[in-house]
Amino acid sequence: MVDIFLQYVRRMKEIRLLSTPDLSTIENENDYSKILVQNFSKIGQLAAENRNIINKYALPLFEKPFLSETEVKLLKLFCDLLLDSKTFDEVDLHLCELINDTLLKSELDNKSIENTYVIAVAKRVQRDYFEISAITRFLNSDTEKKRSQALSHYAELTPYLEKDVFSRLSSEAKSAVLQFFLMGALLFENNFVCREEEYWQKALSIIERGEEILADPFYHDSLSNYDWESFEFRIYYYASFFAYSLLPESIAKKVYVYAKKAIDFLEHCTKENILAAVNKEQEEDLLRLAAVMANYTDAKEVMNELYTTYQKRNKDDFSVTGVNANMDTPSSLFYISKMMNVELDERDVDRYDEIENALLKYLYRLPKQSDVYLKCITLFTNFPQNFKEVAMSMKDFCVRAFGAIHPPTYVHINMVARFSQCMARHLLKLRPELFIGFPDCNTVEQVISSKERILRYTYNAALCHDIGKLFIIDIISMYGRNLLDSEFEIIKKHPEIGARIAAEHCSTKDYVDVIRAHHLWYDCSHGYPSDFDTFKSPYKTIIDIVLAADCLDAATDTIGRSYNKGKSFLEYEQEVIAGSGSHYAPFLPELFKVPQLREDIEYLLNEGRQKQYLETFRLLKSNKS
Repeated sequence: MVDIFLQYVRRMKEIRLLSTPDLSTIENENDYSKILVQNFSKIGQLAAENRNIINKYALPLFEKPFLSETEVKLLKLFCDLLLDSKTFDEVDLHLCELINDTLLKSELDNKSIENTYVIAVAKRVQRDYFEISAITRFLNSDTEKKRSQALSHYAELTPYLEKDVFSRLSSEAKSAVLQFFLMGALLFENNFVCREEEYWQKALSIIERGEEILADPFYHDSLSNYDWESFEFRIYYYASFFAYSLLPESIAKKVYVYAKKAIDFLEHCTKENILAAVNKEQEEDLLRLAAVMANYTDAKEVMNELYTTYQKRNKDDFSVTGVNANMDTPSSLFYISKMMNVELDERDVDRYDEIENALLKYLYRLPKQSDVYLKCITLFTNFPQNFKEVAMSMKDFCVRAFGAIHPPTYVHINMVARFSQCMARHLLKLRPELFIGFPDCNTVEQVISSKERILRYTYNAALCHDIGKLFIIDIISMYGRNLLDSEFEIIKKHPEIGARIAAEHCSTKDYVDVIRAHHLWYDCSHGYPSDFDTFKSPYKTIIDIVLAADCLDAATDTIGRSYNKGKSFLEYEQEVIAGSGSHYAPFLPELFKVPQLREDIEYLLNEGRQKQYLETFRLLKSNKS
């Protein structure tokens, strides 16, 4: 079975290469879409083979109530193949997490063996932190529920620090307790949510407990071979991480002290395992963030310091250090600007424009096969969250970001925009009364006179419909197997994520209803989110058009949809007719009978889509230099 899992990994790596072909090897722009069609056809074959492996060999192990020792070793080996802890080469992170959850559940169920159970309880703190961190990335409303559950799990770990209990544990269990109890402090991270001092004091109490343990000879004597130097650094590092949240002044002052300790520690540290995990530049950014919230330094002054640091970066450095300089430092600048509501002057506006364009350029040049790719994708989500429309519009930033991060979605949103505008243009001729209710359109006459405004709105709303996917690129890029249930649940959040981000900006706020509802059926009986009534929206007809256009592109696309072959327009039309009045708007079958519409749709499906791929190729090629 080891060979079978090795085959899975080999295929996943091949799929990654096929999904992002090397543009330097493609001289003729007309060959770009042909190569993608061929590649994704091959991806479909490889994915089918991988699905068979998962279904036949992995899923049965996930579903077993008890795992044998051999099965545990096998899953651990598979996990190591999916995520190399030494090189950080990620093959399938989410499947790796599912395996870890399966192993953890098996260990937690075995309470009769204390040391095994303690190790599992300790590792669960890490798993909870990773999950909260992921949820926070895309502003999920379930964060607090998960945080509360995680803290209850953490409460199960702390009794094992008591000396009489700690002394009877095995060395492995002691190490696990020490390694992960400090991580409990990170469970309190919350970004822009303003919390009382008492909340943060609970987090700091964990850090302070760590300092007490570090100074207590009992623990050193109990575990003399433990890496106490790394333990000390984690105390300072985890505490300084609080600076990524909105802190009360009194807490920020304490965090500032820990950030200084972390920097001092790194200046004298010689241990490669510590230096490989974090760099001094990141800690200096955290120190600056804490200084602003502690009122030690003016926010504008810190923004200037960050910009000066940013200017010294190597624009072509895609190492961990390079990613920090090119992405984390400007992210901190944007974060301070938004968090402290800094009033920007013309110099700041120019800097915003420079940083936003340089960031996108960096992402275009980022090697998609690099070990830091996922780190960059994760860091990128800070920018739309902290975005200010002072130079570039949010709409343009998101559209350009898709081109840099995920070209298939860039093609998709542009095609949906064109399909939507085409449908709206013909529907305005056929049934203009359906647009009554659109802002300032209370009569058919007003609708007709507002034709161009309605068409512009439809195009731009459709162009923005998927901006929530910018937060989950790692999931929508998973071509090599079926989505896990947990992944699909995250994907279902993208309309709400996009709507929340869009609502904050002038260039996108008018499109919130379309963004939120583009996966809801016409009658709202199915789809997501389930708590939105499209019939109450003034954009109801446009929502239904974008839904249809979204499904049309997804159904007919032969690239990026490796799990099935693209349908013809006639096949899609039959689907619409069958779902008329439930899934699809009842006006669509009539609309699709219009000869000129059919001719326009067929054009877009063929020459129009080919032109979109040519434009995408030119965009990618021009930004690589």
